[in-house]
Amino acid sequence: MVAGFLLRMYEAELRELGLTDNEIKLYLALLGHGALSPTQLAQKTGLHRSYVYDTLDRLLERGVINTVLVDKKKNYQVVDPRILREIFELKLRHLDTILPKLSGLFRETKEETRVELHRGKRVYRTLIKDLVSSLKKQEEVYLFGIDESRLEMVEPIYLKQYFTILKEKKVREKIIIAKGKKRFKHPQLEYRELDPSYIGDTAFVIYQSKVAMFILGEPHHLIVIENESVANTYRKQFSLLWSIAK
Repeated sequence: MVAGFLLRMYEAELRELGLTDNEIKLYLALLGHGALSPTQLAQKTGLHRSYVYDTLDRLLERGVINTVLVDKKKNYQVVDPRILREIFELKLRHLDTILPKLSGLFRETKEETRVELHRGKRVYRTLIKDLVSSLKKQEEVYLFGIDESRLEMVEPIYLKQYFTILKEKKVREKIIIAKGKKRFKHPQLEYRELDPSYIGDTAFVIYQSKVAMFILGEPHHLIVIENESVANTYRKQFSLLWSIAK
């Protein structure tokens, strides 16, 4: 029971590596039980046998499982999980080869002001991914009205990765939160508080030439504006609020 719970903890990470839900079910079943036949896998995962066979073929193509004969019958087992790192690094190396061309196309079509609208339960993840990929050494990020407890609840994995980047790149955050709200303990974070009446149901983050605004509700909305002048204006407003906050 405990082992099954521990295995399920890694579903999100495996999904980020590109495995589908069915592939994750079979992979974790094999990881937890050792070599199994397709019939046994169908019983343990609840998947129809036709789905099991199709999924096993894909996992074999990925190179994360192999076959073994047990009582003269074909069974399946996982290979050393470290192969997952090699697969991911191979994808990164392939991305590195095409990234310059993609970046060139992006710059050619980039407008003076770029606006993006995101909605749904993963808007926090969208922002964290952009921060992780774009922040440079010793930059500063300014946050207003962010609810750290909500962020920790919905995106713990990405938040941990983000904090690692802050430390490695020595990026500092100045954060204004509602009085009494949760604070993370991290050397790169500096907090000040305002009365909750000044915060409301919106929050914004300023970094580089971007302003990311959260509108909390069902569903959540994230509006990202990329414009140097707009970002600088928000920085001035944040500085004023920072001088007032305690």
